[in-house]
Amino acid sequence: MQYIKKRLSWVRIFVIKHKRILLIALGAFLALIVVAQFVYPTSRLAPFARVDGVAMGGWEKKDAAWELDARYEQTTIPLFFGENTQPYDSLQPVEIGLQVSNQERVDALDYPWYMRLIPGSIAWYGLIQPEGVPAYNRDEEATQAYISDEFGESCSVDPVNATLRVNEGLVEAVPSQDGGTCAVSDIATELLGVTPLLGETNALRVPVVPIPAEISDDEAEQQAALINQRLQADIPIAAGDELVQIAPNTVASWLTFDTEGDEIVVTIDAAKAKTTLNELVAPKVSRTAGVSKVTTRDFVEISRVDGARGVALDISATGAAIAGYLTGQNQEVVAQTVSTAPRVEYTRSYSPTDVGLSALMKNYANDNPGSYAVQLIELSGERRRASFDEGKAWTPASTYKLFVAYSTLKEVESGAWKWSDEIVPGRDLSTCFDDMISRSDNPCAEALLKKVGFQQITNDARSIGATTTSFLGSDGIKTSAADLALLLASLKSGQLLEKQSSRDRFLSALSGNIFRQGIPAGVSGSVANKVGFLDDYLNDAAIVTGSSGTYVLVILTKGSSWANIAELAKQLQELRAQ
Repeated sequence: MQYIKKRLSWVRIFVIKHKRILLIALGAFLALIVVAQFVYPTSRLAPFARVDGVAMGGWEKKDAAWELDARYEQTTIPLFFGENTQPYDSLQPVEIGLQVSNQERVDALDYPWYMRLIPGSIAWYGLIQPEGVPAYNRDEEATQAYISDEFGESCSVDPVNATLRVNEGLVEAVPSQDGGTCAVSDIATELLGVTPLLGETNALRVPVVPIPAEISDDEAEQQAALINQRLQADIPIAAGDELVQIAPNTVASWLTFDTEGDEIVVTIDAAKAKTTLNELVAPKVSRTAGVSKVTTRDFVEISRVDGARGVALDISATGAAIAGYLTGQNQEVVAQTVSTAPRVEYTRSYSPTDVGLSALMKNYANDNPGSYAVQLIELSGERRRASFDEGKAWTPASTYKLFVAYSTLKEVESGAWKWSDEIVPGRDLSTCFDDMISRSDNPCAEALLKKVGFQQITNDARSIGATTTSFLGSDGIKTSAADLALLLASLKSGQLLEKQSSRDRFLSALSGNIFRQGIPAGVSGSVANKVGFLDDYLNDAAIVTGSSGTYVLVILTKGSSWANIAELAKQLQELRAQ
């Protein structure tokens, strides 16, 4: 204490002794602060200034106004009807024709000269200056448009029934919302009078003549209490001779709720319940179905030995039983089952006839992945014809180039084009024709397609009877297995084009095809073919010449594989040779 007294005495003596110097220094310091306050830019808000709760001290006024305008654009205005606690709509100002401008109020937030004369005011003036209010510009037509679009000529709000939801493993009531009728003019009055402020609720409330919900809060709470009582223990499911227990939280996670009229409908989401029920319940009640053995010849069933039917857990029906137990409709849950058909094993045989070949195609398509369209035309021997889905319009992929090649050869035969004509830079028609067919070259094909014309190629195809083929549709180029087979059969039999030299050129390009994973891989003999592959389409159109004669085979697939195409071609050739 004595030490403190000595120090204070020393300070007092120092101040008395240097009083003049200290007063001069203090005056200079205060003068310096005033000078600094006077040079503070007028384009900026005072330090520590807040506008609508937003800290904007030192901001450029134009930046502050822009930021405030942006925040007002994103603010929401909840619209309530009557005493409802949930808003009917949450509006943004632009939806009701309201534009909030803050430039004027920000420009008015000056740091005036008379305050600048007060030393130190720069540190506190921004905290006390009045913020003002924004300017509200209203487009009444836009407001009326919102009211008209949302409510029409009358104001009627449907009530919202109370319902249920699951929260942390328990069921709770979701309160109802009364509907009602009101005057459209009251809505207009509220919307045209709203003056939202940042940080405020800005709620609008329109008076209504209430229409109560059909399902009240009390009804929902009673049903929630009943379900929660059931959920206090594991849910027992009688599965055959055993009782399976499922945890309440697990079952609660499956629950869904809807309203129908004046009832809350409780259901089990089968997709959510499936894994658990299949793991715990299904093994107790299921029985694997047997095997039915069926023998066929072509399209005809010769014999059948039916296997025993099986039993499988019916997830949906069992879910309904669980929901009924939770809501008190039944006092126990019994696993529900459904009868399942036996698996069918086929022993198939085919006659080497049109019917037998067609049956092989159909059954192969049914037994293997993907979609198929197939056409076979024999050009020698028995001249059989077989098909499956041959007339279906199909995405040809690069097999469309067969029709481009035909139209190109017609132009050459007419003398309109010469083989030496340049088609793409560095390649003449002769090179492009071979590349288009043998290598499936796209630039050459696209150039020739454009040069001939979509309409002309379609006309040329139709002239030979290829009635499905079209290059004009809005969904792209289409053809069919029948049309492609017709083109190749006409080419090989000499019915296509006028000159043998043109036909030989076409057949030579086909024979040079470098893509051989499909039909050529499955058959013996020489193959002249054109493939097409695009996305999940794999197509092959071929002329096959072998010991069993010459035939055309077209296999179009979607979602299949080259190996499956080769296997079908192999089986068809083996059946033909019988």
